[in-house]
Amino acid sequence: MAMSVIQACRSLALSTWLLSFCFVHLLCLDFTVAEKEEWYTAFVNITYADPAAGTAELRSEKSECGRYGEQSPKQDARGQVALSASPADRYACDPGTRFNAPAPGKSWVALIPRGNCTYKEKIRHAAAQNASAVVIYNMGSSNANETITMPHAGLEDVVAIMIPEPKGKEIVSLLERNITVMMYITIGTRNLQKYVSRTSVVFVSISFIVLMIISLAWLVFYYIQRFRYANARDRNQRRLGDAAKKAISKLQVRTIKKGDKETEPDFDNCAVCIEGYKPNDVVRILPCR
Repeated sequence: MAMSVIQACRSLALSTWLLSFCFVHLLCLDFTVAEKEEWYTAFVNITYADPAAGTAELRSEKSECGRYGEQSPKQDARGQVALSASPADRYACDPGTRFNAPAPGKSWVALIPRGNCTYKEKIRHAAAQNASAVVIYNMGSSNANETITMPHAGLEDVVAIMIPEPKGKEIVSLLERNITVMMYITIGTRNLQKYVSRTSVVFVSISFIVLMIISLAWLVFYYIQRFRYANARDRNQRRLGDAAKKAISKLQVRTIKKGDKETEPDFDNCAVCIEGYKPNDVVRILPCR
């Protein structure tokens, strides 16, 4: 009975450990797969005639500094860059915001700073005036070169990207000097970022701790049963040993003398040591004689 209990405890403890490992491993895989972000960079190429050069030669700058919006179509776009007509509407949060767009029929790109309203509102107001694309530069970020994947659900047909603040200010300075700037947006690198949210970490940690406590409880129970069984076995062995000594002490003891029948050649050997008897041997007489 004791051995069956020990075997059951051992099996349960091992099974619990394996289940704990598998369960937590599956949880980690599930949260890792569920919590992921896919985003695309954008190459931004600006072309303009630099008046400081004193010639009509065009300057061109290209860098992979942009990031496509979450709902933006991942495709190329091009056009003349335009700011809002009024400095007061620079953030394009007013539905009536007007842009210094080129003549009708020509493609143009709206350049808008981040802040004061949602990305969706800015993009919608520019798209309402037939902007080919909307570029939002990341004003006020703690990291000057940081860009994020902008959410703008409901505007899936407008190319929208974010560029760093320094790049945006550089283009704004050119436009404020009445320099025509052409922008070419092309798709860059696909990025897949996996991460585990704080809630997922807490949930997995709690699950792991609970399962470890259950496993530990089974192991403690197993070793307690094993200790009790070992103690019971030792007590039985001691009790049997004491009973044997007591029984042996009650046996009749005598000394073999010369001429006793035990010393005769035809007499049986000792049943315990399988040797013949000799004079002066001290022997005990078993109950079976």
